[in-house]
Amino acid sequence: MALKRYADDYETVVAKDEKGNEKNIAVYNRAYFEIKLDEKGIVRFRRNCFLLLAAIVVLHISGGFVSNPGMYQLYVALPYVLAFFPLVYMAAGILRLPKEKRKYRRDEIGLSFDRLKTSSNILIILLGMGVLGELAFLLFFSIGIRNVLDAVYLVIEVFTGAAVYFIITLQRQIHIQTCAEQ
Repeated sequence: MALKRYADDYETVVAKDEKGNEKNIAVYNRAYFEIKLDEKGIVRFRRNCFLLLAAIVVLHISGGFVSNPGMYQLYVALPYVLAFFPLVYMAAGILRLPKEKRKYRRDEIGLSFDRLKTSSNILIILLGMGVLGELAFLLFFSIGIRNVLDAVYLVIEVFTGAAVYFIITLQRQIHIQTCAEQ
């Protein structure tokens, strides 16, 4: 079982195997869910999420390698570092996305689609805070100093935010609804 949160979704049943030995089996006893996409749509959604995740990881890590003076400010560096937490959870949700169309359990939906939605929203907020912090640094604290690296960092983080926005827009085509038991 995935988490304690989903433990009540399962019931333990005693079953006999071919040798007559009894063993405990967990049986799902809640409603199933289905996604309003066809088989190709699910595969396309999963592939696009993987490609965007790769772009987000490469861009966000690349932004940290830019040696700009703005990254020495807490209001720029803190959102940059904190953005790795939702990024990891978003990656975990993308890795759990289904590969085929079928009826899904509540834990499958919660640990993939719901996790992806929540973490991508938090990630775009943190990236926005980092961009706003960099803009504040450029406008108020680096007056008279021309540093191209701050602009490079800003562009990289804006592209990272755009990739997260594309993941959020991809999620809008996913409609999850309860279906009859399997």
